[in-house]
Amino acid sequence: MKILVVYLILPAVILGLSSCDRDKEAIVEEKVAERVDLFVRKKREECRDALMQQAEKTVDSLLLAEAQSALNDSLARLRPGRPFQPAPVPPIDSLNVQPIFPDKPGAQGGGG
Repeated sequence: MKILVVYLILPAVILGLSSCDRDKEAIVEEKVAERVDLFVRKKREECRDALMQQAEKTVDSLLLAEAQSALNDSLARLRPGRPFQPAPVPPIDSLNVQPIFPDKPGAQGGGG
């Protein structure tokens, strides 16, 4: 009977203990898989955010350059060219300037 107990109970105990190890391994593997999945998702999100920021800067730069180009083109068409400097106007009369009414002698100075 002791032999029967040893042959039946001992393998059951060994299987029971080994199944605990398998459960622990399965739990550990599950936790590791969860953490790896979390890490991968986090890295993917960080890379996506960095890529989106770079793309936004590029798009903003292109839109700004396009708008400035269109503005410069439209203003260049509307703006007139610089006029030529006019030729100097020749004087109408070349005589020296003199008073219209010459002063009378004795009319200067006095009052009285």
